[in-house]
Amino acid sequence: TATVPVTAGKHVVSVEYYQGGGSGLVRAGYTGGGAAGELPPPPPGGCTGDCQGSWQTLPYDSPVRSVHATVLRTGNVLLVAGSGNNGAAAAKNQFVSKVWNPSTGEFADVPTQEDLFCVGHTQLADGRILLAGGTLAYPTPTTNYKGLASSYIFDPVAGTYTKTNDTPGGGHWYPSLVNLGNGDVFATGGLNENGSGNVAVEMFDSKKGQWKPFNNVPQTYFYWGLYPTMVLMSDGRLFYGGTHTFGNALPNTSGSEIYDVDTGTITDVPGLRDIDFRDQGATVLLPPAQAQKVANFGGGNSYSDLDPTNHTDIIDLSKDDPQWTAGPDLPAAKMYVSAVILPDGKVFETGGAKHNYPEFAVHEASIYDPAANAFTSLPADPADRMYHSEAFLLPDGRVATIGNNPATGEFDLGISIYSPWYMSRDRPTISNAADQFDYGSAQKLTVSGNIGRVTLIRPASVTHQSDPNQRSVDLPLSGTGQDVSVTVPDNPNLLPAGYYMMFAQDMNGVPSVAKWVHVG
Repeated sequence: TATVPVTAGKHVVSVEYYQGGGSGLVRAGYTGGGAAGELPPPPPGGCTGDCQGSWQTLPYDSPVRSVHATVLRTGNVLLVAGSGNNGAAAAKNQFVSKVWNPSTGEFADVPTQEDLFCVGHTQLADGRILLAGGTLAYPTPTTNYKGLASSYIFDPVAGTYTKTNDTPGGGHWYPSLVNLGNGDVFATGGLNENGSGNVAVEMFDSKKGQWKPFNNVPQTYFYWGLYPTMVLMSDGRLFYGGTHTFGNALPNTSGSEIYDVDTGTITDVPGLRDIDFRDQGATVLLPPAQAQKVANFGGGNSYSDLDPTNHTDIIDLSKDDPQWTAGPDLPAAKMYVSAVILPDGKVFETGGAKHNYPEFAVHEASIYDPAANAFTSLPADPADRMYHSEAFLLPDGRVATIGNNPATGEFDLGISIYSPWYMSRDRPTISNAADQFDYGSAQKLTVSGNIGRVTLIRPASVTHQSDPNQRSVDLPLSGTGQDVSVTVPDNPNLLPAGYYMMFAQDMNGVPSVAKWVHVG
């Protein structure tokens, strides 16, 4: 027998019994990983005076039709188009990826061998980027889009792709990739190489750097749809929030589910409103992640003439029987909603449209305060941001928005930058911190300002308004003055391994520029 340490919190043990050939075999499976930890107090301070912030349209355009954006541990941003929703480019094998340096405005070319248009992507535990799927073929009058089975790993230092093994379950066009607490990556959804819904569950072994064989992964043969937004819970299960790309909710469901990765068990979660109007709404794990609260903002239906919803729904996943409850309405009804967690503990939402035509663009932005459960309206992005647009947090605390691809066919290459209120304030600094944060460790920081909160924010990897791995985790803080200490949570399901942007926030609510640290 072996003794395995078990962290505090709720755990689930499942036991299965197999009978055959006159003998029996008992197999015990374990799912768990600990509680989310003590809920930290609300962020200190808060904006006073002019809190609106401001937008800037950059004086240069992006040279790439950015359908996918991933913030790298270097502070640069990987922008991926593949063929960029351009069938003519696909026919000529013209596939594009660029690395954008927001500080200099420079773009470096990344040789791209296959069509990574509508790929799935996420940061691996070592800071490299895993990309899986993409476009094998554009549709014809008699065929659907077909999904690519290829996978690549992008090295943010070398600036190159390296091919790894194909996804064993076939092609995936519009798959979602979710980081797990053990460092592996879960993937599902999208269309396969025949243009049908892919029902396979894939698992990437981060230690071996390849996808596990199909039969080594529990299979439910359940179709999760296109870019289903699934969030890792603190107990290791996955929560499907109900937002996705295109059309209705999954048939014969409540629109939202909890999925046990180890057993393949799916449990419906009740209470989500407008389940057929969550197409390209935003699902976000609200800050801090310890609260285990998830919000859905807006959404529509690409196949309906009806207008989208302005509903916000919120769920507390820490409860034994979680159910959605109604939150405050968005200031405007819209789909194509981008939600970005800010370092001051708020959520910034921006962009959108009632339908994917320029005349239906919705120019609206607001801040959602999880503590107050309320929205505050802000100035809107001057550019239309509809289909194939992204918004993401930069390490200095600004938000970049890019892309727009309405049904009329054009693609907006302009880049907008939103500077929140704190960008014009005197900001604290982190002058010294370790590069490596081990689970459960105490870490000393040298800071300026009267620090009241330290938080880790996972860098964005977003497409089609979906960033399943976006999260902000507060670190318990002790000490005053220049020398403070923080404690890193010991639950990897709360804080999956990888690189994070660490922000220190003073008692006036003003955050520092990020310091990059590696967790794991």
